[in-house]
Parts: sequence; structure tokens; C-alpha cells
Amino acid sequence: MRIEYNQYHQPATDHKLTKSATQAIEEEKQLMQKQKREQELERQKKIAEQLKRETEAAKERVKAEEDALKIYTTCLEIARRISSGDKVPTKDHQFLIKHDPALYGKALTMRIPKEDPKEYKQLSEDEESQNKQQSGISEEISEPTSQDNSSSTVDIKV
Repeated sequence: MRIEYNQYHQPATDHKLTKSATQAIEEEKQLMQKQKREQELERQKKIAEQLKRETEAAKERVKAEEDALKIYTTCLEIARRISSGDKVPTKDHQFLIKHDPALYGKALTMRIPKEDPKEYKQLSEDEESQNKQQSGISEEISEPTSQDNSSSTVDIKV
């Protein structure tokens, strides 16, 4: 008795088993792809959060640098006024001493006396008004505030 194997004939149970096995493999591949996509999404979310934190930190640094630049330009203008021999308010002198004492000393040593000095209004802002502007508080003041309009002149004769 001879049994011939027909390549076109396959048992039905093997076909079903193969079909369910391939189906399981496909499902496993889809599950792995889904997990990879979720991991990639999580990684991208972390990167986005990190970039957001870095952006906020950069904004804060820029704001601090803008404030420092504003103070420095104010100091330069006050020093220019002092060195040109004009009358500068006492609060501006104090502002310059507080923020750049070396520049204040240089402005005084370079001061050129004038016969008719120009009298300037206060250039620097008060600490209280700066704090109010920065915090965004806008309070109305019912009574007018008195400002120190005194000016000081320093004559240095060499």
C-alpha cells in the first residue's frame, strides 16, 4: 500500500490552526505597534513639557535682562546730566549711587561747571512705583503725592 501525498490537499484542522496562529501573530504585531506609538507619544509629551519649561525660563531671563538694561540706561543718562554740570534731583543721585557707584564717581570727577545749569526733573523711578508697575496694581491716589523736587549740585574744583 502506497500513500501518495497530494500537495493540494491539506487537512482542515491544520488550516484552521494556521489561520488562528497567523491571526494571533497579527494581533501581537498590532499590539506591539500600538505600544510603540504610545511610547513615542509619551516621549513627545515629555519633550514638549521640557520645551515649555525652557521657554518660560528664557522669558524670565529676558525680562530680567530688560529690567537691568533699563536701570543701566537710566544710570547712564543721570551720569551724563551730572557730568555736563546740570542740576540733577537728589533722588537721581541716590539712584545712581545705589545702582552704579563707580559711574557716579566718574560723573562727579568729570563734571564741568556751568554758569546757567539746566534743572532736570527726576529721571529715576521710585522703588514703590516700580513695585506697583511690576505687580500690576493700579491704585488711584485720592490726594496728590509730594515729590522731592530738590536738586543738588556738587562743585568739584581741581
